[in-house]
Amino acid sequence: MSKLSTKLKEEFFALLPPTIYFFVALHIIMFIRILMLRKTGVALSSSVSIAVAALILGKAVLIADMLPLINRFPNKPLI
Repeated sequence: MSKLSTKLKEEFFALLPPTIYFFVALHIIMFIRILMLRKTGVALSSSVSIAVAALILGKAVLIADMLPLINRFPNKPLI
C-alpha cells in the first residue's frame, strides 16, 4: 500500500467514533424536535444534512484534539 492510502485509512478510522457519536446524538435531537413540532407545520432537516453535520463535527473534534492547547498531556488519560 502507498503512504497516501495508509494515511487515509488511518484518518478514516480516527474519524469514525466521533462521527458516529454526533450522528446518533443529532438524530435524537431531531426526533425530539419532531415530537415537539408535530402539528406546527415547521419543516425539519433531513438525515442527509444531519450526516453532513456529523462529519463536520467529527472532523472538528479531530482537529481540536491535535491543538497543543487542548491536548496538553497526550500520554495521560483525561479522567
